[in-house]
Formats: sequence, C-alpha cells, structure tokens
Amino acid sequence: MRILAVLSCLVACCLFSSSLSFAQTSSQLPPAVPEETVESQPLTLIDSRLQTTTTVDDTQPSADSQANGNGSGSTTKRTKVTGSPTGAPASTAYVFPTDREMGAYWVRNVLGPKAFIGATLNASWNTWVHLTPDEWGHRRGWGKRFGVSLLDNSMNESARVLLSLAMNQDPMYYRCDCSGAWARTKHAIKMSFMSRNHSGDSVFAPPKIVAPFVGPLVTRNTIYPSRFDSSNAASSGAYYLVGSVGWNIVREFIWNMRK
Repeated sequence: MRILAVLSCLVACCLFSSSLSFAQTSSQLPPAVPEETVESQPLTLIDSRLQTTTTVDDTQPSADSQANGNGSGSTTKRTKVTGSPTGAPASTAYVFPTDREMGAYWVRNVLGPKAFIGATLNASWNTWVHLTPDEWGHRRGWGKRFGVSLLDNSMNESARVLLSLAMNQDPMYYRCDCSGAWARTKHAIKMSFMSRNHSGDSVFAPPKIVAPFVGPLVTRNTIYPSRFDSSNAASSGAYYLVGSVGWNIVREFIWNMRK
C-alpha cells in the first residue's frame, strides 16, 4: 500500500510539472502577425470611346479600422481617363466665316471650276441645241456666249456674297450629315435658298434667290442684241437658279466640295 501511494504521488507530480512547462512555452510564443496593410492605390480605368476625364472616389478599408472592428475605411481617388486615342473631338462646332474666308470663297466661285464648267455648258447649249442669240452665229458665237456666261456668273456671285454679308448670312454650301439619297437630295435643294446665320441655324436666304438675276439683267440690256430686254433676263435668271440646285446635288453626292 505504501508503495502504491508513493507511485501515485510521483505520477501526479510529473503531470503537474508538465502542465506548467506547456503554459510557460505558450506564453513565450511571438504574437500572430497581422494581415498586411492594404495600400490605397489610384486605379486607372481607360475607355477609348469616351472623351472626358473624371475622378471617382474609391473606398478601401484600412488596417486600423479592421483592427478596431469598424466598418469605415479611408477614401482614395480613382481616375477614369476617357477619350479617343487620337484625342480628336467628336464633332466640330460651327464657326461663321471671316471676311477673308468670304473673299476666298468669292474668288473660287468666280474663277474656279464652277464658273468654267457652267459657262461651257451654257455656251454649248445656246450654240448647238438652242441657237441664241442667232445673230452671233455658231463658231465665233460660242466664244461670245462663253464670255457672257462668265460675266453673268461673276456678277451673280458678287451680288450673292455682298448681300449675304449685309444680312449676316453664310452662303457657303455644307453637306448633309444625314443618310439616304432622298434626304440628301432635299438638303441640296434646300441649300439653294437657305443659308446659315452666326448661330449656325438655317434661315431663308433672299441673296440666293435674287443673285441669279443680277448678271442677266445687266448683260441682256447691254451686250446682247437690242431685241433682248429684262424679260429675257428673267428667264435666264431662272435657268441660273435651277443650275444652282444641280450644282448643289453634284457637291452633295459626287464632288466633296463644301464651298
């Protein structure tokens, strides 16, 4: 019995000393390493289809707030860069032409392709299709008709530009931004009697209606034979007005010539 009691005491002492040693070892372990601090970095989102740059708030939780158990976090900035790769604007705002641009426009219409093509067609028609005036004949008469057509055009264009400037209107031609043959044809016809004002709005343009009659009114009463008068000038001006519609259709569909 004494031997059993002594063995029991020895076993109890061993167990007690082992528990004390484990407790001391646990208390000497280093503390757990906290999670890495999340650094707030600016995030860049690039969308090449848009055109503005904006800054967006981006909230990320900080390490201190996680340790304290709070739901709030630090607020950082996130930049959203938008715009086309070339940086070109989507559309260009309308700008009323300067006096210098209007002068260059007048020169192009008086000495440019429009004047010579129109004079060639007019002289050829009045020589080989409808001989008028017949006093001028054919071969030599073609040159006279060609020169008179150039003179008519120069006076018509001068009147159109001067009257447009006086009324603060832009007589230049602008292609339609619409689609479809009929819609573009209507635009070409409309631009024969409409112009833009300083705001870029389409307004009725009296200079485009009056100008085609100025040249014929002068030449039919001076250069042409005496039997021609203002009544012939009215019919010739009407032809010039119809010709301006045809020229606008050419510029709308065939020749990309704005002015």
